[in-house]
Amino acid sequence: MDINSNNNNVGIDSSEENSIIAHESSIEYIEKDENNSLEGSSNNNKKRFMPYTLITIVLLFIYSFISVSIYLPLKEAYLPHEENIEKYFNNSSFVHTLGRHTKYLYQSKILKEDWYESRFEKVDSIKFYVPSTGTNQELSNIKNIDNTILQREIDNSLYYVTIKVLDNGIIETEGSLDINQSAFLGGLVFSNQEDLNKFTGLEITYIVPRNFASYSDIFTNGFKELNIESYLILILVIGGISILLLLIIAFSIPYIHQQKSIICRLYNKLFLEFKILLWAALFAGFGALVFGLINVNHYYYGLLNIVEMVYDVNRYFYLLGISITFLIYMFVYLNVVYIKNIYHLGFKEGFVRNSIIGRLSGRIIRFVCNKVSNIKKSVRRLLELDISKDPNKKIIIILITNIVVLWFVALGGWFMILVAIAYSIFLFKYFVSFMYSLKDIHDASCQLAVGDFNISLEEEMGLLSPIAKNLNNIKEGFQLAINKEIKSERMKAELISNVSHDLKTPLTSIITYVDLLQKPNLSVETQAEYVQVLEKKSKRLKLLIEDLFEASKASSGNIDLYLEKIDVISLFRQTLGELEERIKESTLIFKTNLPDNKVMCLLDGKRTYRIFENIMNNIFKYSMEYSRVYIDVQESIHEVAITFKNISSYEMNFDNIEITERFARGDKSRTTEGSGLGLSIAKNLVQLQKGELNIAIDGDLFKLTIKFPKSI
Repeated sequence: MDINSNNNNVGIDSSEENSIIAHESSIEYIEKDENNSLEGSSNNNKKRFMPYTLITIVLLFIYSFISVSIYLPLKEAYLPHEENIEKYFNNSSFVHTLGRHTKYLYQSKILKEDWYESRFEKVDSIKFYVPSTGTNQELSNIKNIDNTILQREIDNSLYYVTIKVLDNGIIETEGSLDINQSAFLGGLVFSNQEDLNKFTGLEITYIVPRNFASYSDIFTNGFKELNIESYLILILVIGGISILLLLIIAFSIPYIHQQKSIICRLYNKLFLEFKILLWAALFAGFGALVFGLINVNHYYYGLLNIVEMVYDVNRYFYLLGISITFLIYMFVYLNVVYIKNIYHLGFKEGFVRNSIIGRLSGRIIRFVCNKVSNIKKSVRRLLELDISKDPNKKIIIILITNIVVLWFVALGGWFMILVAIAYSIFLFKYFVSFMYSLKDIHDASCQLAVGDFNISLEEEMGLLSPIAKNLNNIKEGFQLAINKEIKSERMKAELISNVSHDLKTPLTSIITYVDLLQKPNLSVETQAEYVQVLEKKSKRLKLLIEDLFEASKASSGNIDLYLEKIDVISLFRQTLGELEERIKESTLIFKTNLPDNKVMCLLDGKRTYRIFENIMNNIFKYSMEYSRVYIDVQESIHEVAITFKNISSYEMNFDNIEITERFARGDKSRTTEGSGLGLSIAKNLVQLQKGELNIAIDGDLFKLTIKFPKSI
C-alpha cells in the first residue's frame, strides 16, 4: 500500500483531538464488556473455525467421490468381462456347479425327492430344458417352451450344450460348449460309491444367453468371483495413488489454515492411544472387507452381495465405497495435520505429552531421577572431605576401612588376600593424587578470595578438571566484568552530558530572550516574536522533562499497564491515520503490507500507541528524503512481528544496542530536534508488555522489528 498515493487507505479523522477521544471511547467500551469477553471470544472462534471445518469435510468428500467414481471406467477399460466369461465357462468350477445343478433338478423336480436348495431354485442366467420321456415329465425355466422357441434360444445364445447320460455312466455332449466330463460327474454324484446308473436316460440342454452377466444367481456369482482379485487389486491401486496425492496436498497446505478446522484441533488434542485405537478399528474393518472379498461365501446372495457390488458397480458400491473412502481419507488427512502439529509444538509437547503412556512415563522417570539424585546427594555427603585440613588422617581411615572390607572378601584363601593388598595399594595412590589435587584447588580458591587472580592450575586432574579450568578462567571473567563496569560508567557519563546539553539548549534560549524582552523601546511586533520563541522553547523544555520522567519510569518498570485484548493491526492503522498530515508533508514514500484479518494481543492500548508514535517520529527525523519506508507485518502461530525499514540520512557508525539507550541519537552532532529518548522509551514499553524490540543495521539500512505475543 502506498500511503502517499492513496489517502483513503489511512481512513482516520483529520482532527487529532477527535481521534484520541474515539480511541479512549473504544478502550472504555472494551472495559465495559470485559465480563462477557470470554463468551464472546469463544463464539467468535467457533464462527471463525466453522468455515474451515466445512470446507475440509466437503473437499474430502468430493475427493472420495472422484476416487470411487474412476473405478468403473478403469474397470471397463482394463478388465473387459467378455474374456472373463469365456474363461469362466472353460473353468472346471463352472462345470462342477452345472453337475450339481443337474443333480438337484433330477432328484428334486423329476424324482420328487425331499430336497430343497434355494441357490439352485433361483437360476435365471442359464436356461435349461429336460424333454419328457415315458417316465419323466418335461422340465424347463423357459416359458411356453416348444421346439421353435428352444431353437431360437439356442441361435441367440453365447453357448449351449446338450448332455445325455447313457448306460454305465457314460456321458455324451453336443453343442458349442465343451464340458469336462470328470468335473461334471464330480458334481453329479457325491462319491464314487454313488450309483450313477439312476441318471441313465437323463437328457438336459443348457443354454447360456448373451446377457448372462446381467443376472444374479449361483452361476453369475461364480463368474464374478473368478476375477474378484483383479478388481480388488484395481481398487487398491486407485486407493494407493489417491492417498499418495492426498498426502502431497495435505503437506503442501499451510498449517496455519489447517489448524483453524475444528475437527483437526479436536483430533490433535485426542490422546495418542485413542488415535491408535481409531486406526486399529479402521484397519480391522478394512481388513475384514478385503478378507470378505477374497474369501466370499458364494452361498449368500442378499442385498449387500459384495461380489455383485464390486463387479456391477451398483448403488450400494458407491454408498459403501464413498463412506469407507471418506473415512480413510479423513484419517489420513488428520494424521498429516497431527504430524505438522508435532513439528510446530515440538516432539515433547506434541507427541510425548499427547500420550497417556508418555505422561505416565514422564512422571515415573522424574520420580526415579529424583530418587537417584537423592541417593547421590546422600553418598556425596558421606564422602565429603574437609580439604582445608591435612588429608592424611582421612586417607588412613579410608584405607583401613577398605582393608577390613576386602579382608572379609578375601576369606576364600591366601591368594585373595594378596589381591586385596594390591587393590589397597592402588586405591592409596589414587586417593593421594586425588586429595592433593583437591588441596591445590583449595589453595587457588583462597588466593582468589583475597583478590589475587594470578593463578595457574594443572587442568589434567581427572574428575576435578572442570573445576580447575573454571578457576583458570576466572581471570578472563573478571576482566570481562571490569570492561562491562567501565562501559556502564562511560554510558552514565554520556547520559549526564547528553541530559545537560539537551536541557541547557532551550534553557539558554529562554534566558537570552527574557533578557531581550527587558530592553526598553521594543516594538510590539518584536515583543510578540520573542514571546513566540519563548513559548516554543518552553514547550521544548517541557517535552524533554516529560520524556525523561517517562523513560525513567519505563526503564525501572515503575509504570501502570492496563492490559486488554487489542487488535494490534487496527491500532497501528489508527497511528498512521493520526500521522496522515505529517506523512503528506514529508517527502517519504510509505509502503505497508498489513494483513486484513485481526491480530489480537494482550497490550496496553495507550502505551502501544506511544511505541508506534515514537518509531514513526524516528523515521520522520532520520530518513533520507524521497526514500521509501517499508512496514511489514508477519504473523505466526504464537506472535506477530512488525518490521520498519528505512534509509538513514546520517552515517550510522553506532552500535545497534547503544541506539536504544537513553539520550542516544543517530545524529551525533545533536543538531536535530528530539530528546533521544524515543527508541529507549519504545523498547522499555515493549519489554514491559512481554515483547521484543530488535534493531539491525546494514550500511545505511535501518531495520527495527517489534514482536508481541498473540493473545490465546
